[in-house]
Amino acid sequence: MLMFLALALGIRCQAVGDFKMAIIPGRPEKYTGYQNLTLADNDCVQYCLHEPTCAAVYTKDGSSDCIVFSASQIQKVFQVGDFEGQRVAMKMKQTYTCGDEFEQNSMFGSETTNTSYTEYEIFIGSDSLWTFTVTKSLKCPSNYRLFTRAKGLWCIGLVTVTGGVTGDNSGPSCASAASGAILSGLESMNETEYIYGKRYGIWVDGKRKDSCKPPAKKSAACNGTNEFTYSDPLLSTYAGYQFAINEPSALVSQTTTNCLNLLFNKKGLSGVDDNWCNITNESTNLCYRGMACGLKPIMTV
Repeated sequence: MLMFLALALGIRCQAVGDFKMAIIPGRPEKYTGYQNLTLADNDCVQYCLHEPTCAAVYTKDGSSDCIVFSASQIQKVFQVGDFEGQRVAMKMKQTYTCGDEFEQNSMFGSETTNTSYTEYEIFIGSDSLWTFTVTKSLKCPSNYRLFTRAKGLWCIGLVTVTGGVTGDNSGPSCASAASGAILSGLESMNETEYIYGKRYGIWVDGKRKDSCKPPAKKSAACNGTNEFTYSDPLLSTYAGYQFAINEPSALVSQTTTNCLNLLFNKKGLSGVDDNWCNITNESTNLCYRGMACGLKPIMTV
């Protein structure tokens, strides 16, 4: 069916990475809002292809207006004749290369913002209307940011506590701040850099293994991130755990510093550090006032 449509309706296709743009002669028929940019026709299409929040764009001959729609804004597109000078480019997931295989397109798309993720379906009816239907909508709580990990989508928020918080109480404090939240791990430096904007100590996921507590010594089995266990269910890499110089130090100093935190100095972030789980401040006047909390985004559709 889609091969017939591709040939009969003059659909063109452009692809980059995981997405493609199906370009048809058409105009928006039903929508709730849009963004108007000044871009040439092909630049408008390329903008949508590379912009995570764009689901479709509309252009017409003789105009530099690039009308941009998100999946929640565009609802219907009307197919017009080939020579009316109007075009709609619709973004969808790419299963196969554009071209002869267009009939195998899944006709599904997705968009991602800093706080939400949306999946949508596009189909054409007998009335020449292409319809966008949101099939999944996920959203982070207020003041949390969405990150895409290998194991799935994860929301992270920096939660602060007046008067300080211990490592032992940081997990329960996350749960009190947002339903289902736990202490978050650090999958990437993007996550670490998002969290460390404040000049105080921040607890992160990581509790020392019993097998890596003194009198144990540094070894292949106890060296850096593998000295700790993690509760973050979507944590699969540990690239955000860039330790400060000579950290973690418990197995060298033979101390019971069993919880992980982001360590700061006057110049900014020093790196990840292990510290005592029952303290709220350091002798260096560093106060532990926050923790990185995380949870899976909430389904809204």
